[in-house]
Amino acid sequence: MTDDSQKVPLGDYIKSAGFLAGIAAWVLAMGAVGFILLCFLLIFLFVVGAVVYVAWQLSWVIGLGVALVVLYVVASFVTGEKI
Repeated sequence: MTDDSQKVPLGDYIKSAGFLAGIAAWVLAMGAVGFILLCFLLIFLFVVGAVVYVAWQLSWVIGLGVALVVLYVVASFVTGEKI
């Protein structure tokens, strides 16, 4: 049997438990911040992807318009017709 001088005071247990709780709270807070930042990143990537997708879908229209203008200018130059 041990005497009372060998026992750790209750205050030390409370301090170490508070320290561990503080670390756990900090880890949870950083995880929440990371999750929020990840959500913002995913929303940003979704918006960028949507813009790129729309631009890709419209690129054939733009290319067709440019090609028709170039063909019209070349045909006008070849035939000597004034624009």
